[in-house]
Amino acid sequence: MSMTQLSQPVVEDWFESNKDAFIDIFLKKADLSIVNKWLLIHGYSPVSEQTPYQTKRGSLSTDNSTPSSPNDKNDVFFDSRHHRTNSKKYLRQDFAKSKRKNIFRTCEPTMCSAEATTESRRNSLKEMRMFRSLPPNSVNMLSILIQSRVRLPRYPSKDIDIKKDLRMNNEREFFQEIVKDISNDLDLRSLSQKIVANISVLVDGDAGSVFVVEGRGTAKPSLVSKLFDVHSGTHILPTSVGDGSITVPWGKGIIGHVAETGDTVSLTDASLDPRYNDDVDKITGYRTDTLLCMPIHNADDEVVAVAQVINKAGAQEGFSKEDEKLLGTYLTFCGIAIHNAQIFEAYSKEYERNKALLEVVHDLFEEQTSVENVILKIMQRAQSLLKCERCSVLLRDGSSETSFKKVFDLAYPLRNGQNCQRRRLLTPTSPDLRNSSFFRSNPAFVFTSSDNMSNYQLGNKIAELVLVTGETINIADAHQDSRFDPNSDGESGFHTRSILCKPIRNRDNQTIGVAQVMNRIDGHSFDDHDDQLFEAFTIFCGLGINNCLLYEEIAVASAKQMVALEVLSYHGTVTAEDVVKLKSRKVADADDWKLDSFNFNDFSLTSDDMLLAAVRIFKDLGFKRTFRIDTEMLCRWILTVRKNYRNVAYHNWRHAFNVCQFMFATLKMSGVRRHISDKESLALVVACLCHDLDHRGTNNAFQQKTSSALAQLYGTKATLEHHHFNHAVMILNSESHNIFGNFNSEEYSEVINLLKDAILATDLSRHIQVRDKFFAMVDSGMKNWDDRESRDILRSILMTTCDVAAITKPWEIQRKVADLVMTEFFDQGDKERNELKIQPQACMDREKQDELPKLQLGWIDGICLPLYKALSNLDASFKPLFDGVLKNRSCWEVLDAERLAKDAAMHTEV
Repeated sequence: MSMTQLSQPVVEDWFESNKDAFIDIFLKKADLSIVNKWLLIHGYSPVSEQTPYQTKRGSLSTDNSTPSSPNDKNDVFFDSRHHRTNSKKYLRQDFAKSKRKNIFRTCEPTMCSAEATTESRRNSLKEMRMFRSLPPNSVNMLSILIQSRVRLPRYPSKDIDIKKDLRMNNEREFFQEIVKDISNDLDLRSLSQKIVANISVLVDGDAGSVFVVEGRGTAKPSLVSKLFDVHSGTHILPTSVGDGSITVPWGKGIIGHVAETGDTVSLTDASLDPRYNDDVDKITGYRTDTLLCMPIHNADDEVVAVAQVINKAGAQEGFSKEDEKLLGTYLTFCGIAIHNAQIFEAYSKEYERNKALLEVVHDLFEEQTSVENVILKIMQRAQSLLKCERCSVLLRDGSSETSFKKVFDLAYPLRNGQNCQRRRLLTPTSPDLRNSSFFRSNPAFVFTSSDNMSNYQLGNKIAELVLVTGETINIADAHQDSRFDPNSDGESGFHTRSILCKPIRNRDNQTIGVAQVMNRIDGHSFDDHDDQLFEAFTIFCGLGINNCLLYEEIAVASAKQMVALEVLSYHGTVTAEDVVKLKSRKVADADDWKLDSFNFNDFSLTSDDMLLAAVRIFKDLGFKRTFRIDTEMLCRWILTVRKNYRNVAYHNWRHAFNVCQFMFATLKMSGVRRHISDKESLALVVACLCHDLDHRGTNNAFQQKTSSALAQLYGTKATLEHHHFNHAVMILNSESHNIFGNFNSEEYSEVINLLKDAILATDLSRHIQVRDKFFAMVDSGMKNWDDRESRDILRSILMTTCDVAAITKPWEIQRKVADLVMTEFFDQGDKERNELKIQPQACMDREKQDELPKLQLGWIDGICLPLYKALSNLDASFKPLFDGVLKNRSCWEVLDAERLAKDAAMHTEV
């Protein structure tokens, strides 16, 4: 028998006798539209591609009949083909997802009060246990903090048979019941379902539908029904993608006419009305005779929806005026309920938007080291919230105005009819990049560089146009837009419907790239809400990229700093020959050099002798033995410290050693050491040798006036002292220089902090803050200095005592030191006058050098005398120091008297 001789009855008979073959052919060949037609004919609701498979057990099961289902059918990362077991990890993830999706649930299935209470308690305890089992990371903590605390009242709807019985027995109570039925429901889908059921019972209709107005205030408003019931007057079937909603153009058909005019339409034979379309009747075999279609108004008398009831039961003459009046009264309450639901829906969208943006902010703070990771997270958030099929980010090539350097594309299971397979649009070109952990952990993330940009099509240079103009492009139908090249879809295998493309800008408002999303999953074009939300994502994307670039700049600067420190360490350290030479020299006794005397001559030793004297100090104080300091390491460290002092007039290696010698004499000759531990003594001696490292011959005020690099690095308080400390730490961290190396980590941290406090104590402004406490403690006759605060104050005072000790030395030494200090001061004054063009202070003004005696008297009376007087009261061994200050003051007083006499004589001559 040839194919042309086959008739429909013959084929049907063959299928009847070969049912297995028929079923096999149906499963292989039938598409979703055929399945939906079968479901419609047999009275079932249609299905969409987003409906997940139900599993016999596991956390992915779903119930399409309940609007409160915890599974999100539109979740862009959900793939129903990938099943998994109920591990604790996935249960936690599904529970967290359920928590997010159930925030705005407003209805529950009908159950008795006792069952509802028991079930609610059981679910509450279960949720609490599972929620507490979530990992305590920042993402979950943020999810807990930002989840909505809004809990809406819920009123379970009665079954339709109960409503019919109630209407038969008590119409007044029935009407109150159906009003109460919709009063607390703020979910448009479930509310529409209730309204459809209630109006059908109210006027004895066989079926009904509700269409809600969307896009009011725009050029193209429409009417949308999220429920497919047997309704008349439309020619549109449920879509096979998205949420299965039905859209009716404004003013088209009976429903569109009612929405546009606000009039009621009541027909006794719908097929005779030219606005009526019988496509649905032909598919379902259902015949529409009578029809009642009425608008639903809000409080402002605006049409917010249209309700339709068909086929009045037991009345061929159709719906009566009484039915219209009754339905109109009920629709007044429906208008209020729909208006409230729309407000709540807008709030819900705004909440989800703000939550998503807050999560994006979290992502930006969490990841600032990799541009790829930042863009991936932002694209995932954008695709999830905008519910689109494809998201791309293109970064500009700095060398070109119209080309891109990098392209990032988030692949997605395509939702274009027959093709639902996940496919890779691009692959990384580099084998190393392809095998990197980043792409292994994110297989849907596609990256390409400028090397293979020619293989990447983005809709006929739409992205390039946005890059050049900096303007947003929103295309509702790409194939109807002249800027789009349809051939690009053929090359990529992706069918483009709608495009939203925006520029990405940096902190200077310069366009650094383009972000693009394509194809909303529900089939609609991108609206103003999508545009505003995507604008926020592009802003965050620009911030994230900018932060990553700043991090890269900091990383490069840090690497340069490390290199500079290595070079500085190499040139700032000494040779092995110098170390061996110093180590081999004989170290004289302290008595030979009078190291333990307060009258030590600051200029009696050569620079090399001071190295040996420093070694002697460490030996005589027991530091080498107590802290197991290697002799060679000690020699290397002392040599390096000397090398890192600059050749300035006063704050040089000699001054550092003289301060150290005075500290040695203090610890040896006075009783203060009984209040100070060996570790504290070590820190004080090391601080004395390091307290002016790399001093530039200018003070802190000069660093601030010139905004030097040191001032920018350390701030304006104790700028040089912080630098001296950091330089000391750098030397200690150099190879074979760490004389604290035998300390454990806790002891090392302690001695470093002691070293820092000691060096910072040489800042005169800090001394002025501390000395009043010290003077009060001495005046009170305090004997116990063993508590921590007292020892801190004592160490600080001792550092200043040694730093300015030249004022206590014999006059010849004191005068020479004063001249060196003034030389340094005058050099700074010259720089201020010549370079900064400012008048220097009197103590630094070379033109006022004759006033040195006067300045010294002010220095002695203001700082030195009070300090050494208090020390002498604390310990009698310090009395010679106080006496030395008084003697030097007398000498300066004589010089000042001579200066005054000379000035008086000059004025007399004049």
